[in-house]
Amino acid sequence: MNQIVEPISRWQYFWMVAISTVAGGIYLWPQYLVQHMGPNGVFALLTSVGLATALLMLQVALAHRLNQATVLSGIRRLLPVLGIGLIFPISAITCLFTDLLLLVLYGQMMHNFFYPLTPIVVIDGLIAASAGWVAFRTLSAVARSVQFWFPIILLLTLVVVTFSIPNMTHLAALLPSSDFTLRPWVQGTISTWFLFSNGSVVITLTPHVRWTHPRQAYTTVAAAMAMQASVLLIFYVVCLATLGAPAVSRLWWPVIYVFSLISAQAFFFKGIGVFVLITWTSAIVLYLAVHLFCLSFNLFDQMAEPATMLTRVSLVFGLVAALTLGTLFVPSELMARALVFHWVNPLSFSWAAISDPGLWLIARYRRARMVAR
Repeated sequence: MNQIVEPISRWQYFWMVAISTVAGGIYLWPQYLVQHMGPNGVFALLTSVGLATALLMLQVALAHRLNQATVLSGIRRLLPVLGIGLIFPISAITCLFTDLLLLVLYGQMMHNFFYPLTPIVVIDGLIAASAGWVAFRTLSAVARSVQFWFPIILLLTLVVVTFSIPNMTHLAALLPSSDFTLRPWVQGTISTWFLFSNGSVVITLTPHVRWTHPRQAYTTVAAAMAMQASVLLIFYVVCLATLGAPAVSRLWWPVIYVFSLISAQAFFFKGIGVFVLITWTSAIVLYLAVHLFCLSFNLFDQMAEPATMLTRVSLVFGLVAALTLGTLFVPSELMARALVFHWVNPLSFSWAAISDPGLWLIARYRRARMVAR
C-alpha cells in the first residue's frame, strides 16, 4: 500500500483538488447558466461555488473523523453494509457517469471544430487512455504531473484570455438585471454542478498529505476553490463581454467562439486549435487521471491479498475501457447535454447534499458515543 500512496505535499494536494473540479467541463461554460439567469448569472455562479466549497470542507472534516486510508474503508467501517453496498457505489457511479458525459461532449466538440474525419470514439479513447497512463502510477507521481502541468495550463489560458480583451465590446452585458426570480437562480446554480462533482477526491487524498496542522487542509481546499472560482468568473466575463448574453445563451461552445475571434499570433500560439490541444486536452486528461486514481485506489484497497500492481493497472484500464465503451451509448451531443443538465446535475447535487452531511453526522455521533463510554 505504501508503494502507491506515499505522502504528498500540501501544494500537490492543492493542485489535485483544483484539477478535480471545474477543469473537466470548462469548455461548456457558461452557456446553460446564462440561458437561465441572463446577466444575473454571476449570482448563481457565486452560490454554486459557495455550496461546493462548503461540501468540500465537510469532506475534509469527514476525512479527519474517519481517519482511514481511503474513503471506502472509512465508510465501510462506519456503515458496514450501507457503506460498501449503497453509499460508495452511488458516489462512484455518479462521478464516473459525469466524467463519461463530459468526455463525450469534449470529443463531440473536438470532432465538430477540429477533427471532423476522426471518429469520436477514437478521440475519447485516446483521452481516456492518456488519463489511465497517468492514473496507474503512484500518488506522488500523479501529484507531480498535476503540479507541473496545471500551472502551465492556467498560465497559457490567462495569456490567451488577454488576447481576447480587444474584442470585449459588450461590457453592458455584465451589468446585473433587476429582474431576479428564485426559480432561474436555483436552476442556474444546479446547472453548474457538473463542474464540482469530484467523486470524493478530497476525502481520499486528505489522509495522505504531510500536514503540519489539520487546519491546513481546510485553508488549502478553500484556496483551491477560490482559484477555480476566479477562473470561472474570468471565462464568464470574457464570454458575456465579447458575445453578449443573448448569443452566449444560444451557443453550445461559447468559449470556442470567443477564442476564434482572436487574430493575434505568438511564437507558441497559432490558431485556436493549438490552444485547445495544449490546454484543454491536457486539463481533461489530468482531471480524469485524478478521478481514475482515487476510484481505483479505493477499490484496490479493499482487495484481498495478494493485490499486485498488475491488479491495480487492470483496475485503472478497466475503468478506462468502461469510459471509452460508454461513449458509444451516448451518440449525440444533444443527448449528452440533456443527461448532464437535466439528470446528472440535480441527482449529483442532491446526493452530495445528503450523503456528505449525513456521513459527517453519523461519524460525529459514533465518536461522541465512544468518548462517552
